[in-house]
Amino acid sequence: MNNQKKNGDLIKISGDYHYKASLSKNKIKKFWYYSKKTAIKRFLPPQTGDNVLDVGCGSGVITNFLSELGASAIGIDGNIEAINFAKSKFENSRCRFIYGLVDDDYKFDLLFNKIYCLELIEHIYYNQGLKMLRNFYRILKPGGKVFLTTPNYRSAWPLIEYLMDKFHLSNPLDKYQHVEHYDRNKLKKIIEEAGFQVNHIKTNCLIAPWLAPFTWGGALMVDNLESKLPYGGSILVAVFEKESK
Repeated sequence: MNNQKKNGDLIKISGDYHYKASLSKNKIKKFWYYSKKTAIKRFLPPQTGDNVLDVGCGSGVITNFLSELGASAIGIDGNIEAINFAKSKFENSRCRFIYGLVDDDYKFDLLFNKIYCLELIEHIYYNQGLKMLRNFYRILKPGGKVFLTTPNYRSAWPLIEYLMDKFHLSNPLDKYQHVEHYDRNKLKKIIEEAGFQVNHIKTNCLIAPWLAPFTWGGALMVDNLESKLPYGGSILVAVFEKESK
């Protein structure tokens, strides 16, 4: 097995990056981040009182969203600037943040009902991703579930990534941030290798984000339709669970 280790991205990401992106005047970028929330509400919304973990929480936008839906949420990230920003912006009695690398052997005084991991697994090598998922299994309650997203490399995503890098439309992605490339089959393989049962793997962000500058409501309608697609969208959306005992 490849034992490469990656501790953070090769470029510096500001602590408020994801927060600013979620409020961007660029409606394509804004919708891309907003679609994370619609996917969570559609596929695995937390229940009131759930204990949930947001792994790779960045600026804390999703962690805060999970707490607003009624969960007690903890966000964890390896970017100390992001953790400090999230604490200053969002931390409260139901939403807190801790620093830690995503494939660390987490130690908590509770088991979680749900774990959320959005566009993070591609930032670490396969062996690290497998260790991370096995840690998820360890700290979930029996029957607990994971919501995970990652770019779909059997879609338009490689072209999007290439154009974004070529024209400097974002921080460099390929090789600098994204070191592991997943398609539906590879994602299913690593999930099952970690011991989980896959509930489903869908996709989103096919056409909807590109409609957002013209019609936000229309983009949301298309996003709903695209959520039923197992193939095609630029982002893979997986929900999987630990066996019940």
